[in-house]
Amino acid sequence: MTAGGRRQRPRCDLSVTAVIPSLSGGSQLVHLVRSLSLTSGSLDVIVADNGLARHTRSLLEQTPAEVVAMGRNLGFGAAVNRVARMGRSDVLVVLNDDIEPLPGFLDELVAPLADGADMVAGVLLQERAPSLIETAGVVLDPTLVGADYLNGEPVARLEEPLAPPFGPSGGAAAYALAAFTDIGGFDESFFAYFEDVDLAIRLRAAGARCAIAPGARALHEGSGTLGYRSLAKANLVGFSRGYLLRKYGVLRGLRSAPAALAAEAVAVLLLARQHRSLRPGLARVRGWRSCNSRLPPPSDSDITVTLRDAWRRRYVRSRMSASNAGA
Repeated sequence: MTAGGRRQRPRCDLSVTAVIPSLSGGSQLVHLVRSLSLTSGSLDVIVADNGLARHTRSLLEQTPAEVVAMGRNLGFGAAVNRVARMGRSDVLVVLNDDIEPLPGFLDELVAPLADGADMVAGVLLQERAPSLIETAGVVLDPTLVGADYLNGEPVARLEEPLAPPFGPSGGAAAYALAAFTDIGGFDESFFAYFEDVDLAIRLRAAGARCAIAPGARALHEGSGTLGYRSLAKANLVGFSRGYLLRKYGVLRGLRSAPAALAAEAVAVLLLARQHRSLRPGLARVRGWRSCNSRLPPPSDSDITVTLRDAWRRRYVRSRMSASNAGA
């Protein structure tokens, strides 16, 4: 048993590569790397350096991790893809650079892959309120916004029997490397945000199965790179949102189109007021225009979040962002 009373799953025999893309990670990134390096079994920890400070790189050189320089900031998905193409292991674990794993995290995260899963969702807890879940993977509404599974629920929910989410959050995910590479990995047109949703859609369409690892828990600072309410984040989210809408034909659906148009209009108006800028709206247009790929949307059975609940979740999320920004 762990210190928290949870039963520790035995380490499976799969070889693992844990990749952490990072642009501005500092001491928290170094602490994460050191924590992962204590894990038993066949493990390579690779930091995908999207532009780290020299001091951070020097500290990482004193750890067992390998630092792979991207040459420039390639974005989240492209950095992960470059490491995945090295093909060193059975399992690819993808992590944010601002998480703090709790005991047993990596063993728990990887174990369901030995049982036949193709992707696994870990659990991120709110750093400022560790008794609450931030995300246990992503679930979809009809407009393909990836809502955080179990967001705001007490940690005690993780002791209950749980249905798996649609897919894992990119902040704490494990993938069978063969399944990941067979569909081409992350779509690199998503520089940041929604790349995990897109990947899950394509994996599920290829027949992949997602599992949840309720014992794989980590604290998450949240938006440590760009900040919750920064204009830079709003622009990146906007671009990715426009790209996703066109890629899966959301605006062609009789039910999804009106809801998506309404949601994006409200988002653009609120962001224009907050930032005194139309750039987040224009970013949506750029994302839409840049998408040359057309794929079928997920089936109706994969849509588990109602439009009403989706609006409620967005309201709660916006209030949380405002609270974190003002703290």
